[in-house]
Order: sequence, then C-alpha cells, then structure tokens
Amino acid sequence: MKKILNRGMIAALLISMFIISNLFPVLGFKILKHHQNKFFNIEKDIIIGYRDNIPIFSIKARSPYEYGLKSGQFLMKYYKKPIFIIYKLYKKFLNRMHDEAEKHVKILKEWYPSFLERLIGLSKSTGIPLLDLVSLDIIFPSFLMGKEACTATAVSPRVAKNKQPLISWNVDLLYIYKIVVSRYFRTPPVIICNMSGVYKYAEFGFLPFLFGFALINERGLAYAGTQVAVNDTGEGLTSIELNHLAMETCATVDEVGYLYRVVERQSGVKKLNNVFGVTSNMNTLWADSKGDILLIEYTHNYFASKKAVMIAETNHHQILDPNLTGAPKNDSYLGSTYLRLERAYELLDQYNESIDIGFYKNVFTVDHKKGFIKDKPDLGDICRHTLNTPNFPWDMYGTACVVIIQPANFSVYYCPGHPCWMPFILLDLREEFR
Repeated sequence: MKKILNRGMIAALLISMFIISNLFPVLGFKILKHHQNKFFNIEKDIIIGYRDNIPIFSIKARSPYEYGLKSGQFLMKYYKKPIFIIYKLYKKFLNRMHDEAEKHVKILKEWYPSFLERLIGLSKSTGIPLLDLVSLDIIFPSFLMGKEACTATAVSPRVAKNKQPLISWNVDLLYIYKIVVSRYFRTPPVIICNMSGVYKYAEFGFLPFLFGFALINERGLAYAGTQVAVNDTGEGLTSIELNHLAMETCATVDEVGYLYRVVERQSGVKKLNNVFGVTSNMNTLWADSKGDILLIEYTHNYFASKKAVMIAETNHHQILDPNLTGAPKNDSYLGSTYLRLERAYELLDQYNESIDIGFYKNVFTVDHKKGFIKDKPDLGDICRHTLNTPNFPWDMYGTACVVIIQPANFSVYYCPGHPCWMPFILLDLREEFR
C-alpha cells in the first residue's frame, strides 16, 4: 500500500488540486460580487448571498437523492474544469480504492443510507461513478488533517460574559491548505444544506459536497473538532460522516452524545482512506443553544463523553485511557498537544465569567505566551506558526483559519488566516436559518 500512496503522490495530488481549483474562477462570481449582502436565485432552489465577499449558497431539496443531484448541478456549473482535471489525473488511483469503497458502501447502507443516496444523486448529475465518489469521500479527510491538528474550546453561559454559549476552533493545517481555507486567491462558498426531513445546517469546506465540516444547524447546535491519532482499529462512519449525521438529526448535545455512542465508528484503520491510520478519527466538541456543552472522545471500540461549564480539547485523550486507544501520551513526540491544552485551560480559568467574543478574538485564539519558546510564535502555541520551532523548516504547518461560533444567534466569526495577523469577519446566518 505504501507504494500506492506515498508522500510524493500525496504532495502532487494536493498541489495539483489547489492550483487547479484556484486557476479557474467560479463562474458567475465576478458578475455577482459587487452585490454584497444580497440574495439571488441563480437557478431553481439554489440561492446565493454574500457576507463580506464570502458567498453563501443555500440548496433546497426534497430528498437526499435530489440534494445530491442539485449539488452535482452546482459543481458542474461552478467547478467543472478543476473537478474533471483532478478526476482524470487520479482515476487510476481511485480505481485501486474500489475494494475499500465497496466495503464503505455497505457501512453507509446500514448506518447512514441517506448519505449514500446523496452520493448516488451526485454521481448521476456529475457522471462520476459512485465508487469513485465514495473513494473521494473517504480520502479527503486524510489529506487535510494531521496527527496534531487544531485547538478547540466551548464555554457555557455560566462562564460567559454575555450569558451565551460559545465555541472556538483554531483550524491547524499544512500551510499548502491556506491557499484555499484562508481564501487568499478566491472564495469557496459556505453551503447551507436545506434538505427535507432533516435539520438545515451550514457546511464549511474547500470543495463542497466532497469534503466539508458542518459547523452549525438550525437548532443552534455547533461543532468543533481536533484530530487524534489512535491504534484502536475498526470500520465505521468517518469523522466527517458522523459530523453530518449529527447535524442533520440532533438538536442538543445529549442527542449527539447518544448518536456517537451507538453507531459504528471508524478508527485506527491503517489503509488508503486515512493515510495508514493518521487521520482515522477526531475528538469532537459540541455546544447547543440551551447552553450545554459536550466533549466526545471515541475510537471504534471505546467511547467517553463529559459535560462541563468550560472545555478545551487538542490532540490527545483527556477521558479515555491512552493505553487502550493508542492516543498520544505526554512523553510522546507530539508534545505540543499537552502544551496547548494546558494553556487553553489556563486562559479559560483566568477569564472565567468574562469570556466573550472579544476574549476569543483578542486573547485566546492569538495566544503566543507559552509554547516551546515563550512570547514567540511557534507550533506550541494556540495560534500556531512554523517559525521559531526546532524542526523548522520541516514542520510547515500552523493555524490556517479560526472559527468562533455563537450558537444562540447563529453568528459565525471567521478569520481567514493567523488571527494575530488578520481580522475576523462576521457571518450572520440568521437569514439562512429563518
């Protein structure tokens, strides 16, 4: 397998995808771009609005299959050239994954049939065979996430200055992903999934419908995640599929906790779809509009969750036993995860009962006080930079963007890069969830 998916091939795939996707501007964006903060029906059941140059597409459908069809129509109209150039370049690679894709189809039939129906509709409208789409679905998380990616927190109204729950997510990725996630070239859209029979939700990702995380749904349920490498092995739903299933069916963190506990969860599976186990699963952090927050840690065989008034998470297990799950220990080379978690709790404790959006924008997400080198930006900080790090220039990753969510009023504050360098943009999604 290592001959099939080596570092060079991954790098070539990533570079080609990002260059191609940014060379071809989205058709229609230039026409509509000057109409900021307005809404346009660009075709049946697809509406576009703008928030500070960030396009927000709302796609309405009566069924998962129809949603897949319309998603494919959207992709063909706005991303046809880059998608098919990428698809042609890596068709042989996808063919090699068909055995894994067939196994995953069986898992989707049992645990998430509506997602499979969506992929069938997407296959119909794009002309891309279903097994190739399933292969892409299970590959994409592994290209984006790393062994030590992200810092997230959630706080309840009891410790928040404005008595509203808040959730934060410093999204840490290889710097190559900043080309798209940080929106330096052109702006990929936020997608509003408006599908009958499930909760409406907002999805954030660089290639819609093939990879993206659902951030908040119409009931005010919000999400953040952090990668954790484990060696407990088992097939099941991927981290992204679990994220979407929860957003579609859950209104509270209690419902999310039950869902994650009872479904089959993928973890530690060392194969092509997760770069030999590197990106098999994630810690997840949830907040709901009632003010409850929940941390979930899971592998295929182990599950744990906890509620509290404030929670931070990084890239190891706080509740589960790492001797059972294989998650990083404090004496491992992934030392940054313990540094960042300690600093996160230190800041939350220090600002207890005065935590608000200003705290997250100006104090927490930009923090450089600890880390490997005190008062200098490095990979040990919450705001992570590759500079001033012992392995520089080989550790070329850091904070690609930041999201802060205020679920009670559907507000998403988005920073398109290092928050110590760039300002936040407010995405008010109340109109989309009305």
